Amino acid sequence: MAISIGPSLRGIVYALAASVFIVGAAEARQLTYGSYLPPAHPTSEDGIARFVDIVEDETDGEIEFAFYPSEAAASAKTMLSAIEDQLIDAGFIVSVYFPTSLPVNMVLSDLSFYNADNAITAAAITDTVLNDCPQCMDEFKDKNVRFLATYSTPPYQAMCKGDMSDGFDPSGLRMRAPGSEVGRWVSEIGGVPVNIPNSEAYEAMERGQLDCVIGAVSWLDSLSLAEVVDSVVTLPMGGFQGGSLFNISQQVWESLDDDTRGIMQDAALQALASTVYAYTAEEKTARDKAKSEDIRFVDVSDDTAERRDAFMESQVEQSAKTARERGVDNPDAIVQAFLDNLDEWRDRIEGQDLSEQEYYALLKKHILSEDGQ
Repeated sequence: MAISIGPSLRGIVYALAASVFIVGAAEARQLTYGSYLPPAHPTSEDGIARFVDIVEDETDGEIEFAFYPSEAAASAKTMLSAIEDQLIDAGFIVSVYFPTSLPVNMVLSDLSFYNADNAITAAAITDTVLNDCPQCMDEFKDKNVRFLATYSTPPYQAMCKGDMSDGFDPSGLRMRAPGSEVGRWVSEIGGVPVNIPNSEAYEAMERGQLDCVIGAVSWLDSLSLAEVVDSVVTLPMGGFQGGSLFNISQQVWESLDDDTRGIMQDAALQALASTVYAYTAEEKTARDKAKSEDIRFVDVSDDTAERRDAFMESQVEQSAKTARERGVDNPDAIVQAFLDNLDEWRDRIEGQDLSEQEYYALLKKHILSEDGQ
């Protein structure tokens, strides 16, 4: 598959005008896929590109995609409206950037401190949205989005300026906090939460607008943060979960036959497995490289670790409370469904050295119903 990188939104609009069946020797439907992250990021080359490859191959070229990374189609904060308004056919949607538009799905993102293993969490989140949260699916549908799967990062850590030779003191530090719950944690330990897309983190640190970025350690490489970071705080501080990495517009979904829908749903699970394993491998590589380049890995005090554990316990009640304030009906059921699925996926995965293919097989077996969703 050749991935075309669109130079401008105008080019995307022209491409969308061609999103019809072309009658000829080989019929092909041209679709567009947007991401705010660069083409070398795991969500791009191991996630979306993998999804695109499988769909194009399994449909014998009847479906083709043009992929627009690096905000060529839409930014992180305009992705949802770009799909809703039919400017693009699919895109990487991060729910924490849309708390008022996606309050139901934010329930899951607000439980981010329960992310201890990204393979377990990604499976539990996708399982919950597809099978145990009709409100989640309806909310996406109202925005012209057909959710297929998402992923989860390894647990986030704080990557900061300064060598922190005297230990981690968060007081007054401006910290990039993805979502309200991580922001609440930052405030609780005396820091100043800043909510910006991770794609803007490098520039913000370079300009002195941020002291720390809370995110995946792999960003040291994939987002070049190693150039502006001196220390990594080892305490887990949440992680990405929720939103939708793999999707298609509801309008397109309803126009597809059952076989093509099944191909897309299955491709999303294969791409989910690919993304999770690529992210885990990249995380280890970035961590080892950072240590070799004398980036300091800093442990926290017992008091900070205990505060983190107490904060994690408070998330269950707080996530439901926040959701009710956002107008979500019965958010406690969504919270409980996720926690139950987390337990089930932990039983299936924890302690096992699964290959990517074995992990995908478990996803397919336990998430997809006989009709392939």
